[in-house]
Amino acid sequence: MSDNRSWSDIGEELRDAVGDALRSGNFKDLSDVVMNTVTDTVRNVSSRVGQAVSESVNYTEEYEQATRQRQREREKERQAAKEARLAMLPAPFRRVGRVSSVLYRVFGGIGTGVMAVLCTVFGGLGLGYGGGWWTAFSVLALLLGAFVLMVNVGCKQKLRLKRAEKYVELSGQNQYVNVEELALHTNRTPRFVLKDIRRMLELGFFPQGHLDSKGSCLMLNDRIYREYITLEKQRKVLEKEQKAQARRAVEEKPQPAKQPQESAGGSELDEMITQGQDCIRRLRNMNDNIPGEEISAKLFRLENLLKEIFEGLKEHPEQLPQMQKFMNYYLPTTLKLVGAYEQFDDLSAQGDEIREAKAEIEKTLDTINCAFEELLNRMFRETAFDVTTDAQVLQTMLAKEGLTGQRDFEFEKVSR
Repeated sequence: MSDNRSWSDIGEELRDAVGDALRSGNFKDLSDVVMNTVTDTVRNVSSRVGQAVSESVNYTEEYEQATRQRQREREKERQAAKEARLAMLPAPFRRVGRVSSVLYRVFGGIGTGVMAVLCTVFGGLGLGYGGGWWTAFSVLALLLGAFVLMVNVGCKQKLRLKRAEKYVELSGQNQYVNVEELALHTNRTPRFVLKDIRRMLELGFFPQGHLDSKGSCLMLNDRIYREYITLEKQRKVLEKEQKAQARRAVEEKPQPAKQPQESAGGSELDEMITQGQDCIRRLRNMNDNIPGEEISAKLFRLENLLKEIFEGLKEHPEQLPQMQKFMNYYLPTTLKLVGAYEQFDDLSAQGDEIREAKAEIEKTLDTINCAFEELLNRMFRETAFDVTTDAQVLQTMLAKEGLTGQRDFEFEKVSR
């Protein structure tokens, strides 16, 4: 029986089968026909129900996918709208000293006027009568100085508030601004502006204010600062990868083969050279983690000096005793300083003490490089002296044999 048979066909087939069974009296065929008909009907119904369920499931999955896609799109739109609203909001700003500056100036001005009059009166009495009037005049003069100081403090607070308002105005909708730009528009030096901003951050003028690691940019809200931190991390990773690539390119260059030489000191020399190579690797890794170009140049120079020193030690093992202090103190201390610089440089917020410590380490690296360069020169000083002596002796002998092409009176002078 076909799946596409209609219910009318099934009914006619059953009717014909029943009629044949009644006429012939044989109901066995009727049972088979009924069984086959029912089986085909059930199969047909099950197939249609399964198809309907499958179509319903497919429709449900497509509907859920479309719903999730619309939800993601709406979430993106809400996030974009939220960021747009945040960008339009003014940067958090507190007018610190707005009230206190007025109080300082008012009461300081009143006190200054009163004390000035009293000082004049008591000063005149002191000139006329002397004695205790001068003591009273001295006390009043001190009070006058205190009130003048109050006026000065109030004026400074007022001026600082005006500068802070100017900084916010110059930042505009970006809510960040370069220190040099602030210095240009306020007719101040960048150093003064940077110091002024740090003082304002301490006093709480900018509740969400931050300076970048170089002290060159003022950011007035946390959102901008988080974006800066993300970009700074990406920049450090990129610089680290570039340094690693440059390092690999240098290391992959073929090195000229060196003749094996006899070593004095045996295992002690090998151990010292191994320690030196380990220190060079540590220095290289720390340099890769430090993004600053100036400090990196100093560390590159230091690394090359160390390579030359240990290569020179291989050629001059007699310098082994002189290298003990270098290995036990100078080199470990140098690595300790560079490690501290790496930790300081990784801090997102660096105060004055951290910046001063970094500057001192950079200055010390210059001294270390000069000292290590002198150490390298000392290792080859005797060799250079021997070579110079041999060259002079050779020139003298060639001149005596008349093989230099000089005239007699010239080579007599050389002989002498």
